[in-house]
Amino acid sequence: MFSWFQKETHSELEQILTRLHLNAENNYRDATKEDLEELKERYEALLAAGKLNAKQIEHYRVKITEYTGRLANFSHKTQKVGKYSEKL
Repeated sequence: MFSWFQKETHSELEQILTRLHLNAENNYRDATKEDLEELKERYEALLAAGKLNAKQIEHYRVKITEYTGRLANFSHKTQKVGKYSEKL
């Protein structure tokens, strides 16, 4: 009975994580940061409600830590100017 709830919460977190990954890969900085915040908030809410098992807790904790580190210096200022932008 409880495994259904765990699959539902796992699916919800996976959707956010997938969106975060795609936005990061495509250099959508603002969207990536928003997705990370959404993932953190939803993870904390599900954790507080006791809807995650130990394996899920560890998996998402590692992912959040990993993306937080990768996005620490992720800003518009870090974009590199391409050779074609000089012509503009």
